[in-house]
This record gives sequence, structure tokens and C-alpha cells, in this order.
Amino acid sequence: MIGGGAAGFFGAIQIASEGTCEVILLEKGKQFLSKVKISGGGRCNVTHHCLDPETLSKNYPRGEKELRWAFETFGPKDTIRWYEEREVILKTEADGRMFPITDSSETILQTLFQEAKKTE
Repeated sequence: MIGGGAAGFFGAIQIASEGTCEVILLEKGKQFLSKVKISGGGRCNVTHHCLDPETLSKNYPRGEKELRWAFETFGPKDTIRWYEEREVILKTEADGRMFPITDSSETILQTLFQEAKKTE
């Protein structure tokens, strides 16, 4: 897998957890998930509370069709459930952005690294 950002890291975890192949994650930067650490002012905006794929994809007019399929395949509901299954509680702010209740990106980083370690 190329790219150790949020999507690449999460994708690598998902593929590796199936146990059908070995996954190697490559990142050109100095460390994995560097933007996750600073996203949302260090609080990590995990997803958005707009749970309907059609409504959510309309916010992206240049990629609406492609993103609708992606959001139907794995959308905000799935993201929320994935974190809840790992005991990460998310909160929704007035504008719909969702953050860990700890207001710290470290919560998300630790969860992702712990899940990656389980696949070794």
C-alpha cells in the first residue's frame, strides 16, 4: 500500500486483518499519519455526522457520483461503528464534524497503531 496517511493506513489495517496476504505500507514522509496528528487543530476530525451517502456526496459536485459509491461502500456510519468497536467515543459538533470525545488526535493515532500491531 502506498501512502501512510489516514486512508492508506486504515486500508492497510483492513486488508491485513483479513489475513489473506502480507501488507507493506510505504510512506515518503518521516512518519505515518502525520496529518492526522494535526487535523482539526490537533483534535482529529474523524468523519462527518451526515449519514446518508446521497446527501453527503452532494457536497462534492465534481466527484458526486464516484463519492456516492464510496460512501455507500464504507461511509460515516461504518467509520463511527469501527471506532466504537474499539471503545473510541466520538462526539458531534454543531457543524456536524465528529471528533473523539477526548478532543485529542492521540486517541485516534493510538487506536490505529494498536489495530495495525494486531495484524503483525
